[in-house]
Amino acid sequence: MKIAMVVTVGESAAMSHWLATASLAPAELERWIIDAEPEVAEQVLDTLVSQWRQTPVDMLIFPAGMLGDELATRLASRLQGGSVCQVLSVNTQEERVTKSHWGNALIATLEVAARPLCLSLARQPNGNTSIEFPADMATRHITPAVLPDWLISVERVEHSGAHPLQEAKQVLVVGQGGEGIDANQIAALAHSLGAEVGFSRARVMNGGYDAERLIGISGHLLAPDVCIVAGASGAAALMVGVRDSRFIVAINHDGSTPVFTQADVGIVDDWPAILEALVVCADS
Repeated sequence: MKIAMVVTVGESAAMSHWLATASLAPAELERWIIDAEPEVAEQVLDTLVSQWRQTPVDMLIFPAGMLGDELATRLASRLQGGSVCQVLSVNTQEERVTKSHWGNALIATLEVAARPLCLSLARQPNGNTSIEFPADMATRHITPAVLPDWLISVERVEHSGAHPLQEAKQVLVVGQGGEGIDANQIAALAHSLGAEVGFSRARVMNGGYDAERLIGISGHLLAPDVCIVAGASGAAALMVGVRDSRFIVAINHDGSTPVFTQADVGIVDDWPAILEALVVCADS
């Protein structure tokens, strides 16, 4: 099987990190580099079709994001192939892919026989950015065409710097459980532990908590050295945001919650008291 990883300069590190953990063997890999970020998909679609006709592959994998979703869908239509967007994993031997379904409550496994198969990846956490593509990969360049005539003007919106959660080595993730403790108290506990704080969707939706610190499939995807998950049941939508942590500590008064099956260490107790005890240990 021949596979082309279609990358832009800004997505190269994330895609090489995904490739390092993927199940693509045995496969012949190529890297198709889009030399500049296109403003619209039309700038690269014709070039991608032309490149595929010159050097056909069985599968094309696009980066996460709206552009990747659009390119995967529209290129598959032009090549009369198949497409799946926001894929978590690919198994080339079994011809299957996985992706989130039903509001991220389930992980679906799909059989995919159409060729060429155009896939876009789901969002990935900030992984090991030192991972690079294999040196022996064939490389081809995709040069975007000029803007189409119908596009009158383009206004770029500059993105702000990375959120502190994305850079944090220690993270405290607080779920819905725990009474009598507010956002300021949680922030103080996290600060005392040298951690950035994040929240489950349930706690954010209850009000009074920063939505920019939402953890999970619809928020931040993290890969800290240490993650403390406190007062959360371990729902899939939340845990996908911390599953790449190097070490996970779960604290919950209910020992039967699923969060303990995904943790390296579990503590069955009320989490505010445990965190206060950890602060005392950290200060001593």
